[in-house]
Amino acid sequence: MSGVADLPEPGTERIVPPIALRTGGSAANTAITLARLGRSTVLAGLLGDDDTAHLLRRQLDIPGLHTRLARMPGRHTGVTVAVESPGRDRAFLSSLGAMADLDADAVPEDVLPAAFVLLSGYFLLPGVQGAPARTLLDRARAAGARTALDTGWDPGGWPPETRADVLALLRHVDVFLPNDDEIRTLTGHSSAEAAAREVADTTGAVVVVKCGARGALLARPGQPVTAHAAVNVQVRDSTGAGDAFNAGLLHRLADGAEPEAAVEYASSVAATVISKPSHDRRFTPDEVLQGATAS
Repeated sequence: MSGVADLPEPGTERIVPPIALRTGGSAANTAITLARLGRSTVLAGLLGDDDTAHLLRRQLDIPGLHTRLARMPGRHTGVTVAVESPGRDRAFLSSLGAMADLDADAVPEDVLPAAFVLLSGYFLLPGVQGAPARTLLDRARAAGARTALDTGWDPGGWPPETRADVLALLRHVDVFLPNDDEIRTLTGHSSAEAAAREVADTTGAVVVVKCGARGALLARPGQPVTAHAAVNVQVRDSTGAGDAFNAGLLHRLADGAEPEAAVEYASSVAATVISKPSHDRRFTPDEVLQGATAS
Protein backbone atom coordinates (compact mmCIF):
# COMPACT_ATOMS: atom_id res chain seq x y z
CA MET A 1 0.00 0.00 0.00
CA SER A 2 1.54 3.30 -1.08
CA GLY A 3 0.60 6.84 -0.19
CA VAL A 4 -0.24 5.93 3.41
CA ALA A 5 1.48 8.31 5.83
CA ASP A 6 -0.73 7.27 8.75
CA LEU A 7 -3.79 5.15 9.47
CA PRO A 8 -7.32 6.58 9.35
CA GLU A 9 -9.17 7.18 12.58
CA PRO A 10 -11.13 4.17 13.91
CA GLY A 11 -14.47 3.84 12.15
CA THR A 12 -13.43 5.98 9.17
CA GLU A 13 -12.25 5.19 5.65
CA ARG A 14 -9.63 6.64 3.33
CA ILE A 15 -9.01 6.25 -0.40
CA VAL A 16 -5.41 5.37 -1.32
CA PRO A 17 -3.57 4.85 -4.63
CA PRO A 18 -3.83 1.39 -6.19
CA ILE A 19 -2.88 -1.44 -3.85
CA ALA A 20 -0.47 -3.92 -5.42
CA LEU A 21 -0.80 -7.62 -4.64
CA ARG A 22 2.45 -9.33 -5.57
CA THR A 23 4.99 -11.89 -4.52
CA GLY A 24 7.01 -10.59 -1.60
CA GLY A 25 9.30 -11.51 1.23
CA SER A 26 13.01 -10.85 1.27
CA ALA A 27 14.05 -14.23 -0.15
CA ALA A 28 11.45 -14.21 -2.93
CA ASN A 29 12.20 -10.61 -3.92
CA THR A 30 15.91 -11.38 -4.14
CA ALA A 31 15.35 -14.61 -6.07
CA ILE A 32 13.07 -12.91 -8.61
CA THR A 33 15.59 -10.14 -9.19
CA LEU A 34 18.42 -12.63 -9.63
CA ALA A 35 16.38 -14.52 -12.20
CA ARG A 36 15.64 -11.27 -14.06
CA LEU A 37 19.40 -10.65 -14.11
CA GLY A 38 19.90 -14.02 -15.80
CA ARG A 39 21.18 -15.91 -12.77
CA SER A 40 19.81 -19.41 -12.27
CA THR A 41 18.35 -19.31 -8.75
CA VAL A 42 16.59 -21.67 -6.35
CA LEU A 43 14.01 -20.35 -3.87
CA ALA A 44 13.27 -22.63 -0.90
CA GLY A 45 10.42 -22.09 1.56
CA LEU A 46 6.97 -23.18 2.68
CA LEU A 47 3.51 -22.31 1.36
CA GLY A 48 0.15 -22.80 2.95
CA ASP A 49 -2.83 -24.62 1.52
CA ASP A 50 -4.81 -21.62 0.29
CA ASP A 51 -5.51 -19.42 -2.73
CA THR A 52 -2.49 -17.24 -1.96
CA ALA A 53 -0.25 -20.24 -2.64
CA HIS A 54 -1.73 -20.59 -6.13
CA LEU A 55 -1.15 -16.88 -6.80
CA LEU A 56 2.48 -17.15 -5.68
CA ARG A 57 3.18 -20.15 -7.85
CA ARG A 58 1.88 -18.28 -10.91
CA GLN A 59 3.93 -15.18 -10.14
CA LEU A 60 7.06 -17.23 -9.50
CA ASP A 61 6.89 -18.89 -12.91
CA ILE A 62 9.90 -16.94 -14.20
CA PRO A 63 12.65 -18.27 -16.50
CA GLY A 64 15.71 -19.13 -14.43
CA LEU A 65 13.84 -19.29 -11.12
CA HIS A 66 13.49 -22.78 -9.65
CA THR A 67 11.26 -23.22 -6.62
CA ARG A 68 11.41 -25.71 -3.78
CA LEU A 69 8.22 -24.64 -2.01
CA ALA A 70 6.50 -27.32 0.04
CA ARG A 71 2.77 -27.06 0.80
CA MET A 72 1.61 -27.23 4.43
CA PRO A 73 -1.93 -28.66 4.64
CA GLY A 74 -4.25 -26.70 6.86
CA ARG A 75 -1.96 -23.64 7.07
CA HIS A 76 -2.23 -20.29 5.35
CA THR A 77 0.58 -18.78 3.30
CA GLY A 78 2.64 -16.07 4.93
CA VAL A 79 1.49 -12.54 4.05
CA THR A 80 2.98 -9.11 4.67
CA VAL A 81 1.30 -5.73 4.26
CA ALA A 82 3.90 -3.10 3.41
CA VAL A 83 2.83 0.52 3.95
CA GLU A 84 4.80 3.41 2.49
CA SER A 85 4.49 7.03 1.46
CA PRO A 86 6.82 9.86 0.45
CA GLY A 87 8.67 11.32 3.40
CA ARG A 88 8.38 8.32 5.72
CA ASP A 89 10.10 4.96 5.94
CA ARG A 90 8.23 1.78 5.14
CA ALA A 91 6.41 -0.21 7.82
CA PHE A 92 5.37 -3.84 7.70
CA LEU A 93 2.68 -6.05 9.20
CA SER A 94 3.40 -9.75 8.75
CA SER A 95 1.53 -12.98 9.38
CA LEU A 96 3.96 -15.92 9.24
CA GLY A 97 1.52 -18.69 8.38
CA ALA A 98 3.33 -21.78 7.10
CA MET A 99 6.72 -20.08 7.36
CA ALA A 100 6.52 -20.43 11.14
CA ASP A 101 7.08 -24.17 10.55
CA LEU A 102 10.09 -23.78 8.26
CA ASP A 103 13.29 -25.44 9.46
CA ALA A 104 16.72 -25.90 7.95
CA ASP A 105 15.65 -29.17 6.31
CA ALA A 106 13.48 -27.10 3.93
CA VAL A 107 16.68 -26.34 2.03
CA PRO A 108 17.45 -29.49 0.02
CA GLU A 109 21.00 -30.82 0.09
CA ASP A 110 21.25 -30.85 -3.70
CA VAL A 111 20.88 -27.05 -4.01
CA LEU A 112 23.65 -26.19 -1.53
CA PRO A 113 26.57 -26.46 -4.02
CA ALA A 114 25.78 -22.96 -5.32
CA ALA A 115 27.79 -19.78 -5.76
CA PHE A 116 25.94 -18.32 -2.75
CA VAL A 117 23.40 -19.51 -0.23
CA LEU A 118 21.45 -16.54 1.15
CA LEU A 119 19.44 -16.77 4.37
CA SER A 120 16.82 -13.99 4.34
CA GLY A 121 14.20 -12.87 6.83
CA TYR A 122 15.95 -14.51 9.76
CA PHE A 123 13.63 -13.07 12.40
CA LEU A 124 10.54 -14.34 10.57
CA LEU A 125 11.82 -17.93 10.65
CA PRO A 126 11.59 -19.10 14.28
CA GLY A 127 12.39 -22.70 13.32
CA VAL A 128 15.72 -21.70 11.80
CA GLN A 129 17.05 -19.27 14.40
CA GLY A 130 20.10 -20.18 16.48
CA ALA A 131 21.85 -23.51 16.03
CA PRO A 132 19.79 -24.62 12.96
CA ALA A 133 20.90 -21.52 11.05
CA ARG A 134 24.54 -22.08 11.94
CA THR A 135 24.27 -25.71 10.83
CA LEU A 136 22.61 -24.71 7.55
CA LEU A 137 25.30 -22.18 6.72
CA ASP A 138 28.03 -24.67 7.61
CA ARG A 139 26.38 -27.25 5.34
CA ALA A 140 26.41 -24.69 2.54
CA ARG A 141 30.08 -23.89 3.06
CA ALA A 142 30.95 -27.59 3.15
CA ALA A 143 29.17 -27.95 -0.22
CA GLY A 144 31.36 -25.21 -1.71
CA ALA A 145 29.00 -22.23 -1.44
CA ARG A 146 29.69 -18.83 0.04
CA THR A 147 27.11 -17.75 2.60
CA ALA A 148 25.13 -14.53 2.95
CA LEU A 149 22.72 -13.25 5.59
CA ASP A 150 20.01 -10.59 5.64
CA THR A 151 18.31 -10.71 9.02
CA GLY A 152 15.79 -7.92 8.48
CA TRP A 153 14.44 -5.99 11.46
CA ASP A 154 13.83 -7.84 14.73
CA PRO A 155 10.13 -7.49 15.69
CA GLY A 156 11.21 -8.37 19.25
CA GLY A 157 13.18 -5.15 19.61
CA TRP A 158 16.78 -6.50 19.49
CA PRO A 159 17.22 -7.63 23.11
CA PRO A 160 20.80 -8.50 24.22
CA GLU A 161 20.33 -12.23 23.65
CA THR A 162 19.20 -11.60 20.06
CA ARG A 163 22.18 -9.37 19.32
CA ALA A 164 24.52 -12.02 20.75
CA ASP A 165 22.85 -14.70 18.61
CA VAL A 166 23.28 -12.69 15.40
CA LEU A 167 26.92 -11.86 16.15
CA ALA A 168 27.62 -15.55 16.77
CA LEU A 169 25.84 -16.48 13.53
CA LEU A 170 27.95 -14.00 11.57
CA ARG A 171 31.04 -16.12 12.17
CA HIS A 172 29.42 -18.57 9.74
CA VAL A 173 28.65 -15.86 7.16
CA ASP A 174 30.76 -14.57 4.27
CA VAL A 175 28.62 -11.55 3.34
CA PHE A 176 26.35 -9.70 5.80
CA LEU A 177 23.64 -7.47 4.29
CA PRO A 178 22.03 -5.23 6.95
CA ASN A 179 20.58 -1.77 6.55
CA ASP A 180 21.94 1.13 8.59
CA ASP A 181 19.25 0.93 11.29
CA GLU A 182 19.83 -2.79 11.76
CA ILE A 183 23.60 -2.66 12.10
CA ARG A 184 23.53 0.34 14.44
CA THR A 185 21.00 -1.40 16.67
CA LEU A 186 22.93 -4.67 16.50
CA THR A 187 26.13 -3.06 17.74
CA GLY A 188 24.89 -0.11 19.78
CA HIS A 189 26.93 2.33 17.67
CA SER A 190 25.36 5.61 16.57
CA SER A 191 27.50 5.52 13.43
CA ALA A 192 26.77 2.91 10.75
CA GLU A 193 30.37 3.20 9.59
CA ALA A 194 31.76 2.37 13.04
CA ALA A 195 29.24 -0.45 13.39
CA ALA A 196 30.18 -1.97 10.03
CA ARG A 197 33.90 -1.78 10.82
CA GLU A 198 33.42 -3.48 14.18
CA VAL A 199 31.28 -6.31 12.79
CA ALA A 200 33.67 -6.97 9.90
CA ASP A 201 36.72 -7.03 12.17
CA THR A 202 35.18 -9.20 14.89
CA THR A 203 33.34 -11.74 12.72
CA GLY A 204 35.42 -11.89 9.53
CA ALA A 205 32.38 -11.22 7.34
CA VAL A 206 32.27 -8.72 4.51
CA VAL A 207 29.63 -6.20 5.61
CA VAL A 208 27.58 -4.22 3.09
CA VAL A 209 25.27 -1.70 4.74
CA LYS A 210 22.28 -0.41 2.78
CA CYS A 211 21.65 3.25 3.58
CA GLY A 212 18.71 4.05 1.28
CA ALA A 213 19.08 7.29 -0.66
CA ARG A 214 22.50 7.81 0.96
CA GLY A 215 23.90 4.77 -0.83
CA ALA A 216 25.85 1.94 0.81
CA LEU A 217 28.87 1.23 2.99
CA LEU A 218 31.39 -1.55 2.38
CA ALA A 219 33.45 -2.93 5.25
CA ARG A 220 36.01 -5.72 4.97
CA PRO A 221 38.04 -7.14 7.85
CA GLY A 222 41.09 -5.03 8.53
CA GLN A 223 40.36 -2.51 5.77
CA PRO A 224 38.92 1.03 5.74
CA VAL A 225 35.16 1.40 5.27
CA THR A 226 34.23 2.81 1.85
CA ALA A 227 31.09 4.78 1.00
CA HIS A 228 29.24 4.36 -2.29
CA ALA A 229 26.59 6.78 -3.55
CA ALA A 230 23.11 5.68 -4.58
CA VAL A 231 21.91 5.99 -8.16
CA ASN A 232 19.53 8.92 -8.47
CA VAL A 233 16.15 7.88 -9.92
CA GLN A 234 12.49 8.76 -9.57
CA VAL A 235 11.21 6.32 -6.96
CA ARG A 236 7.91 4.68 -7.84
CA ASP A 237 7.88 2.05 -5.06
CA SER A 238 10.70 1.63 -2.54
CA THR A 239 9.48 -1.68 -1.08
CA GLY A 240 11.98 -4.40 -1.95
CA ALA A 241 14.83 -1.98 -2.72
CA GLY A 242 17.17 -3.71 -0.28
CA ASP A 243 16.33 -7.13 -1.69
CA ALA A 244 17.07 -5.94 -5.22
CA PHE A 245 20.37 -4.53 -3.95
CA ASN A 246 21.19 -7.92 -2.39
CA ALA A 247 20.49 -9.63 -5.70
CA GLY A 248 22.72 -7.30 -7.68
CA LEU A 249 25.55 -7.60 -5.18
CA LEU A 250 25.51 -11.40 -5.00
CA HIS A 251 25.12 -11.67 -8.78
CA ARG A 252 28.30 -9.70 -9.40
CA LEU A 253 30.25 -11.34 -6.56
CA ALA A 254 29.32 -14.72 -8.02
CA ASP A 255 30.83 -13.54 -11.30
CA GLY A 256 34.11 -12.78 -9.51
CA ALA A 257 33.76 -8.99 -9.30
CA GLU A 258 35.60 -7.05 -6.61
CA PRO A 259 33.32 -5.98 -3.74
CA GLU A 260 33.49 -2.28 -4.69
CA ALA A 261 32.30 -3.00 -8.23
CA ALA A 262 29.61 -5.32 -6.91
CA VAL A 263 28.27 -2.61 -4.60
CA GLU A 264 28.12 -0.12 -7.47
CA TYR A 265 26.23 -2.61 -9.62
CA ALA A 266 23.89 -3.48 -6.75
CA SER A 267 22.94 0.19 -6.44
CA SER A 268 22.05 0.26 -10.14
CA VAL A 269 19.89 -2.86 -9.79
CA ALA A 270 18.04 -1.40 -6.81
CA ALA A 271 17.52 1.89 -8.63
CA THR A 272 16.13 0.08 -11.67
CA VAL A 273 13.63 -1.89 -9.57
CA ILE A 274 12.34 1.01 -7.44
CA SER A 275 11.79 3.12 -10.56
CA LYS A 276 9.19 0.59 -11.72
CA PRO A 277 5.50 0.79 -10.78
CA SER A 278 4.20 -1.49 -8.05
CA HIS A 279 2.11 -3.62 -10.40
CA ASP A 280 4.90 -4.38 -12.91
CA ARG A 281 8.56 -4.47 -11.83
CA ARG A 282 9.93 -6.44 -14.75
CA PHE A 283 13.25 -5.25 -16.14
CA THR A 284 16.13 -6.43 -18.29
CA PRO A 285 19.87 -6.57 -17.49
CA ASP A 286 20.40 -3.96 -20.22
CA GLU A 287 18.23 -1.49 -18.28
CA VAL A 288 20.51 -1.91 -15.27
CA LEU A 289 23.61 -1.25 -17.37
CA GLN A 290 22.01 1.79 -18.97
CA GLY A 291 21.14 3.19 -15.54
CA ALA A 292 24.69 2.62 -14.32
CA THR A 293 26.07 4.42 -17.38
CA ALA A 294 23.67 7.35 -16.94
CA SER A 295 24.64 7.76 -13.27
